[in-house]
Amino acid sequence: MKKGNNRIKIIYGLMLTVVAIIIVNVFLVSVVKIHIRSNTSLDSYAESVALVEEPIFSSRGKIFDANGIVVAQDVKTYDIICYIDSNRPSNGNDIAYVDDPTYTARMLSPILNMDASEIYDRLTENPNLYQTELGAKGRNLTSEQVEQIKAIPNIHGIEFRDSYARNYPYGQDFAPYLIGFAQSDESGKLVGKMGLESYLDSELNGVDGYHVYQQDKNGYVLPGMYDSSTAAKDGYDVYLTLDVSIQEALENSLAEAINDHYASEAWGAVMEIKTGKILAWGQAPSFDPNKLNIDDYNNYGSQKLYEPGSVMKAIIYSAAIDSGNYDGNALYDSSTFYFYGDPPYRTYTDTYYDYVQNWDNSDWGMISLDYGLIYSSNVATATLLTDYVGSSIYEDYLKRFHLFQYVNTDGILESEGYTNFGLSPADSISVTYGQASMTTMLQILQAYTAIFGNGEMIKPYFINKIVDSNNNNKVIYEASRQVVGNPIKESTAKQMQDLLRRVVSDSEGTGADYNVEEVEVMAKTGTAEMAVNGEYTGNDYIKSAIIGFPYDNPQYMIYFAYHIPTHKDSVTKNYPINELIQKTALLTNTGLNVNGGNEISTIVKDEMPNVLTLSVNEADEQLSSLGLDIIKIGDGSNVVSQYPLAGEDVYSNQKVFILTDGNKITLPDFNDWTRKELINYWNISGVPLTLNGYGVACEQSLSPGTIIDKKTRVEVKLEDINLQKEEVKENLEEEAE
Repeated sequence: MKKGNNRIKIIYGLMLTVVAIIIVNVFLVSVVKIHIRSNTSLDSYAESVALVEEPIFSSRGKIFDANGIVVAQDVKTYDIICYIDSNRPSNGNDIAYVDDPTYTARMLSPILNMDASEIYDRLTENPNLYQTELGAKGRNLTSEQVEQIKAIPNIHGIEFRDSYARNYPYGQDFAPYLIGFAQSDESGKLVGKMGLESYLDSELNGVDGYHVYQQDKNGYVLPGMYDSSTAAKDGYDVYLTLDVSIQEALENSLAEAINDHYASEAWGAVMEIKTGKILAWGQAPSFDPNKLNIDDYNNYGSQKLYEPGSVMKAIIYSAAIDSGNYDGNALYDSSTFYFYGDPPYRTYTDTYYDYVQNWDNSDWGMISLDYGLIYSSNVATATLLTDYVGSSIYEDYLKRFHLFQYVNTDGILESEGYTNFGLSPADSISVTYGQASMTTMLQILQAYTAIFGNGEMIKPYFINKIVDSNNNNKVIYEASRQVVGNPIKESTAKQMQDLLRRVVSDSEGTGADYNVEEVEVMAKTGTAEMAVNGEYTGNDYIKSAIIGFPYDNPQYMIYFAYHIPTHKDSVTKNYPINELIQKTALLTNTGLNVNGGNEISTIVKDEMPNVLTLSVNEADEQLSSLGLDIIKIGDGSNVVSQYPLAGEDVYSNQKVFILTDGNKITLPDFNDWTRKELINYWNISGVPLTLNGYGVACEQSLSPGTIIDKKTRVEVKLEDINLQKEEVKENLEEEAE
């Protein structure tokens, strides 16, 4: 018992001694600032220790198309840091600062595409700095650039920090004027600067975290110093209504209008009539948001104001029918319409205020009002206004169709438009055939949902849903169909659809060139003369068409317009629009077939099966039975990934990709592959492709059949398909000669 008590006393004494030592050590460190073990003064350390707070940037949310294909995302990049303080401590004998600014500037210049003199100035302009950066060209470097810099011999004081840049896989081929772009600000944070990237900036940005820590004067974090982090919350993901495949078809048609129609600019859209979903939206010339080679920041579809031309004739025809003031069989005189008075009336005397003529001074004599629309007669709409509808009723219908008003959809920038209706008799008549007024494509699309639909007017929209990927893909916002008016009765809409079908089906109708074999369409064409400095010179026109299909159950509409000089024959060329109709009909499964040159092949829509559990042979057999073009990646015997995913729509002859469990990849022949198909191959195979140009593939850096792996970079040149057609045509002509 006595020995036990002594042992307890000894342990208790030792504990008191340890506690005393700790108290003395804390006192010496915190008050006297002496490290007890090394007898070192801590004054200099205490004075040089700084509390640093750094942001932990959240990842910006992805933007997807309607099918879940990524069209905007963050990619990891690097920012260059140059340490220029010669007192920066090094590890061992390594030099830890930029000891030779001239050599460093000269070696970095070609890699950063930056003048050596500018780099040298940044490295030397303030010798009191501990470190410096190299501006915009020193940010968002690729891993290839980093490796090039690291490989430079005898370069010192150069380090890198992780950063992120915004990447747009489809470049200028996916509605950049709608999507916009995001850029890094001075802090390195990605910020939306244009389009939906700007409007949805707070949703895409997420919430930044923070890293708070202590470091000494040399920037080192020593063990035991304060270090705390608050995690960032990534931004929400945005799903659009746009469809990559339909968008690609629109972009190709816009490019054709520029290349083959002598057009200076073109714009268009594809839209679901009954829902308001915009499936494609674009303009040309365009820009690549990855390169920001942008000259014009206006989104033509919602901001460009122009006189819409004869597509407006459907409005007064709808007003006449809906108000009970229309007899399609009634005859009118289609010759030059001289008018007088206010409100105006037609006169056949020498006393007249002004006159209206049909396009190209056409005169069909006495024809029915129905044929007035089929022939797109300006005199017909003037007659409807003066003899049937009247100014007050027509003005009321302009308001019912919400023309010359903001659409206010999804935060995109818009122009309101205006009309000269009522300012003078000539202006009032001109508005009936789409002159003397300025509107936007977005307003026209909204108005025509009533005409091509059931009389209800549906608001167009681009954002389908916004999802929180941090929380089990919780839906934050989901769009829905929005009726914004009922300008006409359903019976009026059906009668208008019959008339607009005749515009196409009648051999003399202005829309006869759009009578494609794939699907029955309705259409109204437009050719509007443009005023230059307030005067009509006859040298500038806007050619346009609005098309709805299928006629028996309208589901989709296309609007297409381009600016042309009248001295060219481009007003008679319609194949860019026809190609867009054909491709959209195929992709939406509303067409019967697709014209493949001289032959018409039946297109069948199916559902992509799940082949992930199958052998390559089994997958090949199953996919071949659907008439699909199978691209096998790797030399394995089992399928480990597939595209499209199971359950997605696929069409006859569509390229589908199956990734096997083998690492040896045989390079395919990329000739005539679209940019979308190349990106799909890139995504599933992991083979890095460098895509140069737009259109379809025409050259590749490695020959088809070359054995590669996932580290082999392949360059692919793309070219506009029309340029290829011209080259083939020239070659054939040369051979014929």
